This record gives sequence, structure tokens and C-alpha cells, in this order.
Amino acid sequence: MADRPFDTPKTRLLLRVIVGGVHILGPVRRPVGAAAGAIWYATQPAPVRLRAARNHARMDPRLGAQRARRLARRSYQEYVRMILDSVWADPLPPARMRPLLDIDGAEHLQDGNAVMVTSHFGNWDIGASATHVLGLPVTTVMASFGPPLITQLVELSRNRKGFELFTPRLAARGLVRALRRGRWVGLMLDVPEAGPTVVVPFCGGPVSVSAVPARLAAGTTKPIVPVACWREGTRWRVRIHARIEVDPLEDDTAVMARVASVLEPDIRRHPEQWYPFHDVYADDR
Repeated sequence: MADRPFDTPKTRLLLRVIVGGVHILGPVRRPVGAAAGAIWYATQPAPVRLRAARNHARMDPRLGAQRARRLARRSYQEYVRMILDSVWADPLPPARMRPLLDIDGAEHLQDGNAVMVTSHFGNWDIGASATHVLGLPVTTVMASFGPPLITQLVELSRNRKGFELFTPRLAARGLVRALRRGRWVGLMLDVPEAGPTVVVPFCGGPVSVSAVPARLAAGTTKPIVPVACWREGTRWRVRIHARIEVDPLEDDTAVMARVASVLEPDIRRHPEQWYPFHDVYADDR
């Protein structure tokens, strides 16, 4: 990201210190993360806690209010665990990371590069590590979030995994060129940060998702490969779904609805690892 330099002595040192601290925790990071997540949940304003529970209840109306609240609390716990796991795994070389991953569907990577799409579910940074393990050159978009130093640390971490990063401002041409150079493009389905969007059925209601994957696929004749990564005990499951071929004349909404329908079942099987912290549904805003 030429317009936001991140590989500096300060960021390298700070990332080393943070990673070292999490490695000192070792496996204790999981109960620590659960405790921190529970505290985070408990200290949120009541409307924020209720929003997370309401999102879970929308996805699964059978839950009831009490179970939805418990699931919302678990989502906060899993989110902190996810952050600590991502930091812990950051420095691991592919040879050490590979035994920790159960990868389904690697055969769908064999027919050339594509637009890879995941969602705010599970651990997308471990998913990024999986692409590094598999030797895939990946280009993606990353917007600023939080304090600038936090953004720089995440940029440094992803750059070390071989990711080529573009800001939203520079992404349009950069992503097309990346696909034409034989690189994979990795994008998020939901919680779009910039660019065109469409509303599709997803997890129990109408959800605004990015239309960029559909347009990239149509404009470059590349398929879309939906991918999910989530924690299973002390390991991670990476599921690479079958390629979705895109007709250049197909409507963006129809394409993204197909992508969403592929990713949704994994989320429903592991709802505690879903990201319910914002106004998920377009008709709730």
C-alpha cells in the first residue's frame, strides 16, 4: 500500500512484542479470550447487546430470547479468541501452519486463479494463512480501521503472508490487473466498506453485500470461489467450495445471491463464530 507505508522499525518491533506476548500465553489464550470476550459483552450498552441477540434470533427464529442472548455472548467470546489465534499464528511458517489446518476442496484451486470470496465468519486471517500455506498469490483490499497504528500492524501481518494490498481508492484497477497477472483476488462478501452493493437473502433476511466480486468475475471471465474458515477445537477447518462460473450478462444480484447461498450453511452450523455486532439486515436500519 504505497500511500500508507506500514513496514517500519516501529511496526515491526510492536508486532514482535504483541506476538511474543500471545505466544507466552500459549493454549491459555483461549480461556483468556473467552473471559475477555465475556467482559467486553457485559460492558456493552444494553442496545448493543440486544442488537447482537436480535441478529442471531433473525438468523434462527427457533432460538428464543434467552438462547439468542447466550449466543450473542458467545459471539463476543469467539471474536476475541479469533483475534488472539490470528496473532498467535502470525509468525508461523507454512510448514508449521499446515498441520493445524483441515482443508476441504483444494481440488477447486487447480484450474487457475479466481475471485475468492469469504464472509465475516470464523477466522478470515487464519484463512489468509491457509492461502499462504497453499502457495496462492493473493491480492485484496484493506481499508483503514481504528487507530492508524493498528491498521499498519494488520497490513504488515498480511503483507508477510504474501498479500498484495490495495486501499479502496486504488482497488478498481489494481484488482483487475492482479487477476490478469494470474493472482487470486480475495474479497469479503458482507459488511462492504466501499464500492457497489446489492441486497441478497442471507442468514435469514435481506443483507447488503458487495457487488465487486460479481463485476470482477464478469469483467475478467474469472470464476468466483467461495471460501470459509472456522475453528474446530484446537484446529481450523478451511472449506473451499466449488467454482461459480459467471455469465458476463448475469445480474450482479443474482451472482451474489448464489455466492451467499453457498456460504450461509457453514455459518448456520457454527453461529457462535458469526459476526453479529452491527446492523446486519437491510430492513433493520
